[in-house]
Amino acid sequence: MGKIVRSAAALLTGTALAVSVAAAGAAPASAAATCNASFAHYPTIHQGSRGAEAKAMECLLRSDGRSTSVNGSFSAHDVSELVRWRKAHGFKPLHVAGRPVWSALLSRGSTPTLHRGDHGSSVLRLQRTLQAVGWTRIDINGSYDATTASVVKSAQGQRHLKTTGTATPALWRALQHGRVPGPAAPKKKKAPTSSRGEKALAFARKQLGDSYRYGATGPNVWDCSGLTGGAWKAAGVKIPRTSQAQYHFGKHVARSDLRKGDLVFFYSGPSHVGIYAGGGKIIHASRPGKPVAYIKIAYMPYKGARRPS
Repeated sequence: MGKIVRSAAALLTGTALAVSVAAAGAAPASAAATCNASFAHYPTIHQGSRGAEAKAMECLLRSDGRSTSVNGSFSAHDVSELVRWRKAHGFKPLHVAGRPVWSALLSRGSTPTLHRGDHGSSVLRLQRTLQAVGWTRIDINGSYDATTASVVKSAQGQRHLKTTGTATPALWRALQHGRVPGPAAPKKKKAPTSSRGEKALAFARKQLGDSYRYGATGPNVWDCSGLTGGAWKAAGVKIPRTSQAQYHFGKHVARSDLRKGDLVFFYSGPSHVGIYAGGGKIIHASRPGKPVAYIKIAYMPYKGARRPS
């Protein structure tokens, strides 16, 4: 297999730093094509991928002995060469090249121990590989600075290595085998507490099976507006007592925009109201002899809907 020949651009302020490798193997050394392998983001490469990233992947594979083209169009032949490379290096024979493959190819070479304050091509190789793995906050400057040490320490932690901040042969080997994961995904913020509408609905659900009595407002017997009033009171909102007055309270809501907890009205007046429960249903207290229950909105003449908050 041919060895990677790196050519780093001069480290000038404001000048983009390119990591280059010389394509060897199938092509003679004198005809080697130099490929830029420096990007802000390293996408997954697959058949049909085009552009500079695809060309870099082709070149990196070719530099490691595969007969890929180096034209920026990842073909079916390139995929077959990728699969052969993956098998030869202990990877699953997938038809794509993601972060582990980028890591293995970019980190090829020696495995020197690097400390804060070191400079040079090995530092550049380490920084570029870590960026390809997903540690995008690292500076690609060839200087083993505080940021590099911090990223190395984090990467060591992800790989369950001793977190020294010093790049050791163990870290290099993990990178060369594609076994260093990127940064842990940020913890999702806890979902906000239930909305008032959901709280109102939760109250109404607890009353399922309760009896109906005209004029009743709980705690175990309800009429229609007594139930909706009690539900919204539990959510911290005081609404009018009757269905007619509730119909003029809060914000009008289109039928297509109903949310859980909304007040849904029926018949003229309107003379009936329930709590929207989702799925085209409400919870309501309907009439004597019928307990508090779910019912489909479509089963009664729809009048309108309001959202108290």
